[in-house]
Amino acid sequence: MKTDKGDVINFLKNNVIGRSLKTDEIVYEIEEGKLEGVYSDEMFFSNLSLTESGLQFDMTTITREKIYFIDANKDRGALKKDFTGVSVFRYEFAERKSTSKITGIMRLVSSTVHDHTMEGIIYGVHDVQLKGEQLCWKEQQMLYRDMPTEKEQYRAVAFDAKIQFYLENDKLRFKYVPTYYNFDPEKLTKTLSKDKYPLFLTKEQ
Repeated sequence: MKTDKGDVINFLKNNVIGRSLKTDEIVYEIEEGKLEGVYSDEMFFSNLSLTESGLQFDMTTITREKIYFIDANKDRGALKKDFTGVSVFRYEFAERKSTSKITGIMRLVSSTVHDHTMEGIIYGVHDVQLKGEQLCWKEQQMLYRDMPTEKEQYRAVAFDAKIQFYLENDKLRFKYVPTYYNFDPEKLTKTLSKDKYPLFLTKEQ
């Protein structure tokens, strides 16, 4: 079933742009339990603009994320990396005349995060679908980004994700379901990581 560009624009205008959301604190493990991350954020959507073939809008996040070493007793140790800061991401969509489907990109525009691992990274956006009061799509990362490790400073990884906007009692919900990969920068191939990131659910208060 074809998703109409005008319907997507109206959904964003009526339900997304201008809203403020919050993610409660989430704790996750990476590097097979040797590192522990603590994450929460606030999220804002703004600057919707229309183009000849599509649309653009910004997602601003105030992120509080720290990654700690975990010792043999499973206790939290020294701080490994602090990703706390404000970042602006831009979504750009267009309707393709060849298929009548909506595709696009997502990229980092600016950030106060020191050594941000999203700089120079682009996500392809595809499978855009509007079903009633739900707007969803998939994001596929191009190439690789850095991830802090227990021993080495960083290693190459990739994230794909499923995105869903929906309303719950007239309050906006933003669901982010990541899939995490190890990436071989020589062969440009990725394999599913043993580490599992949790689902992130951001809610309008």
